[in-house]
Amino acid sequence: MLEIQYSTTELMYRKKLDNKGQGSAELILIIGGLIIIVLLVGSYMSHITEQSQTNIKNLLQKERDFLINKI
Repeated sequence: MLEIQYSTTELMYRKKLDNKGQGSAELILIIGGLIIIVLLVGSYMSHITEQSQTNIKNLLQKERDFLINKI
């Protein structure tokens, strides 16, 4: 009688392990996807910031040259 209960418990335990393994794999895929999205958004924001800094630098350079020529 104890052997049958142990066998049933063992099968249930193995089934739970399989479910946890699948859940872990799905969680790893979700986290990986989120990391990729964060990296892409960060790259896009960095590109926008770089363009803005370049535009402001060029504007200040033109205004400085204009004021120097005006004097």
